[in-house]
Amino acid sequence: MNHFDTRATTQEPLDDEERELMDPDNWDWDTPIDVRTVGTPGAVIRVRFTRQEIAALDRIARDVGANPVELIHQVLREWIASEDSGRFASRSGSPAQARCAATG
Repeated sequence: MNHFDTRATTQEPLDDEERELMDPDNWDWDTPIDVRTVGTPGAVIRVRFTRQEIAALDRIARDVGANPVELIHQVLREWIASEDSGRFASRSGSPAQARCAATG
């Protein structure tokens, strides 16, 4: 089975070396290499808040017993989970509308 056919490339190879590396016929399918992964892949996102937004966020976070970063993370994870389960559609407004409302 040609594993390459199941995935689309995002761009054409830039040169002959890259073309050769992308060709699954050149891959050693019979000798896998064991590797150790560390943690779960993710991303860090920087978000800018106004002074008033930070004050409100800090107050709300203290009220629920969290720090501001934990609160933002938890709220967004819940929002994502509700979107995935179809409940997001029942909420009023879209994420973009919520963002505009929150940032002014």
